[in-house]
Amino acid sequence: MRRFLYHAAIALLLVGCSSGQASPTANVAAAQQQPAAAPQLRTEMQPVSDTNPAITVYAQNGASVVNITSIAVVLTGQGQVTQPQGIGSGFMLDTHGRILTNNHVVQDADQLAVTLQDKTTLPATLIGRDPDNDLAVIQIDPNSTDEQGKSISDRVKPVTLADSDQVVIGQTAIAVGSPLGLQQTVTEGIVSARREPGDVSEAALQLELLGGAIQTDAAINPGNSGGPLFNSAGQVIGVDSAILSQSGGNEGIGFAIPSNTARRVVPELIETGHYRHPFLGITAIPLSLIGPGTRQQLGVAANQKGVLVLDSSGPAAQAGIQGGNRPVVINGEQLRAGGDIVVAVDGQPVTTAGELRAYIENNKHPGNMVTVTVERNGQRMDVVVTLTERPPSTPQPVGR
Repeated sequence: MRRFLYHAAIALLLVGCSSGQASPTANVAAAQQQPAAAPQLRTEMQPVSDTNPAITVYAQNGASVVNITSIAVVLTGQGQVTQPQGIGSGFMLDTHGRILTNNHVVQDADQLAVTLQDKTTLPATLIGRDPDNDLAVIQIDPNSTDEQGKSISDRVKPVTLADSDQVVIGQTAIAVGSPLGLQQTVTEGIVSARREPGDVSEAALQLELLGGAIQTDAAINPGNSGGPLFNSAGQVIGVDSAILSQSGGNEGIGFAIPSNTARRVVPELIETGHYRHPFLGITAIPLSLIGPGTRQQLGVAANQKGVLVLDSSGPAAQAGIQGGNRPVVINGEQLRAGGDIVVAVDGQPVTTAGELRAYIENNKHPGNMVTVTVERNGQRMDVVVTLTERPPSTPQPVGR
């Protein structure tokens, strides 16, 4: 919660006395004898000359932002009843009434309701969702009418997506949504950091940064999820998704899914209802997390970089990437030593499993080929792998 500081200032006017002038005491006395001047009261509201970009951004885009209510159908002794179970935000993608939001806003809903800026509430249907990228598309009927029988078609106003690759640290970030159920709330801050795909920092491990993230200090709270994060030009740079907080409220560390991730995922969600994730088929651990003693047990050189393949399956195994073949017990846990060490993918160096997974996720599709560079018995070699679609029931191994 922001702290507001109130300041009081006292100005002292010092008047000097020179020869031939009355003393300060006489001046005070004379002033006290004068009738008090009538106060000049303002009788008209003066125009506000505030140039904050949030004013223009909201004026242009507020109608594009919606409140989403997740509704559960509950069986009772009197039959089925509906009850709200969660709230979130979203924004309009096109004139067909499609709305982008977070997967976690809609995933457990039996029904969905969308409330527009003017408080008109409409039913919505789920079009598609991608849990891995925490994105979902829902839709309202643009030909619907409100309670007065008026068409809502003129209220379906799509946003413009920015190129999130051009986002820079320090630029203005403006969030619009329904934090804690308070609809059409605007908060402003800056882009405080950019988190790259596959970030494996301790804090980032609490999040799924599959496509990276835009970090902002603009206030984001529960209910903002799925809402847009705008730049000062009124273009959407991200989809508000998560916060890191010890208290459960805003602490100035919010994360938005980059708009370019949405560009990649949304068309497939609209077309098929789900997103086809590429599957490499290895389980691996980064060598950067392995100490000297463990490296010696695993037979890995002290200066070796990359990720150690513990197990290989699917397309990776078919292409010849080898997992471990020698069981080793380390700290009470059994690992398979002797596997290939992945050092690059398509020529890009790889030092963590997150980097490997993120590169494939964000640059490849099922059916694409990828060149995986591995070191085996001190020899470096390139292995060409044809990626498949990850089976829905397959757990997400590190590195995919």
